[in-house]
Amino acid sequence: MNSELEEIALASTVKAGHRALRVQVGNPRQDHATQGWRCTYRVLGEPVRRAHGPDRLAAIYAALVEISHAAVLAAASGRPADSDRARESADLRLTAGAEPVSAAQTREFGPPLAAKAVHTAGGPVVITLGRPRQDPDRPHTFLCPFRIDDRTEAFGQGIDEVRAVISAVRGVGSILGIPLDWPVPDTADRRGEGR
Repeated sequence: MNSELEEIALASTVKAGHRALRVQVGNPRQDHATQGWRCTYRVLGEPVRRAHGPDRLAAIYAALVEISHAAVLAAASGRPADSDRARESADLRLTAGAEPVSAAQTREFGPPLAAKAVHTAGGPVVITLGRPRQDPDRPHTFLCPFRIDDRTEAFGQGIDEVRAVISAVRGVGSILGIPLDWPVPDTADRRGEGR
């Protein structure tokens, strides 16, 4: 395994039509040459790739958007799934150090995935995304907690961890009236404008 993926931030099986793509997203690292952040990820069976952003959250979001696009392309192309599934765990989340969670633990915020200060029309806020997890009451649903300052806490949800995080990001955008893709660097000039 590539050393940049030793610290896994997310491991998921992403739905791509009738196929399932297994993905790993490493914890972002600061790129000292550019002062930005890079997030290494892999769709298993393919080479390691990198997404970049000005901060940790933007790098993670860029990787997740790229993974989401790869899933759409894989579903459309109908290319064969990874042929050597027998050598790897069927539940990649458990191999990444995660443990099954109870219903009570699902509702807890848990360890953060990333946080970012954002300027809105109402003033600055700190947004924190938690790590996504499977909803024990709905086995085909994953939840990603998010918090806006200390006053709003909610969940994004999706059919896998990647889509749950993207849903949380878009939920924050909806609540704050900022672009739904607010972590992306080119939206920095639009922050606080509303939709």
